Amino acid sequence: MQEPIEKINELFKNQNKEIEITLIPIIAGAAFEQIKKGYPADIFISSDTMYPKKLVEQGFALENSYFVYAKGVLVLYSNVLELDKTNCIGNVEKTKGYIGIINPVLGPYGKATLQALENVHLLESVRNRFAQGKDVLQVLQYAKTNNASLVFVPLSLVIGSDEKNYCIVDKKLYSPIQQAMVILNSSKNKSAAYKYLELMKSKKVKEILKAYGFES
Repeated sequence: MQEPIEKINELFKNQNKEIEITLIPIIAGAAFEQIKKGYPADIFISSDTMYPKKLVEQGFALENSYFVYAKGVLVLYSNVLELDKTNCIGNVEKTKGYIGIINPVLGPYGKATLQALENVHLLESVRNRFAQGKDVLQVLQYAKTNNASLVFVPLSLVIGSDEKNYCIVDKKLYSPIQQAMVILNSSKNKSAAYKYLELMKSKKVKEILKAYGFES
């Protein structure tokens, strides 16, 4: 999410020159724990809905600020192989070597990967080939360094790559990967935070996210 958020931040700065904005990339689970300990942030933009919902439920975020800003798309990517797009997930059976996935405990794309493989009855037969990463960038690196022949990652990470090297996993095989944001109760800049929230709901932001492979 870092690159599209940087684009959105540029748009926000152009519209609100008097407001300073700082992006702090951090894994959602780690951010959740830091926020509960009083980390001085204003907005939490997550790659899932679980942590934003928990922050609202536990009183760390404002309920009326909860907003699903995008839906992620799961793809299968290879650094060297030309993939069959007609049966994307079937490429798993046709190849050898490790399969990179995000740790399903840490991220929604990992959970979606397990769901997709289970729904086509491949999970148990390929589980011993998994190479788990802590986040999407680490898993993509497995492919880039040829330590995994295939990796399951967000479309947003590979959308500029050669199209023959990735295919979109059938969206019917996994639950929607909704991504949400919230404004934190501890924010000392709530007025600015709500301006950012309104921008996230705008058509311009939807266009930016679409360009990076997200759905609204």
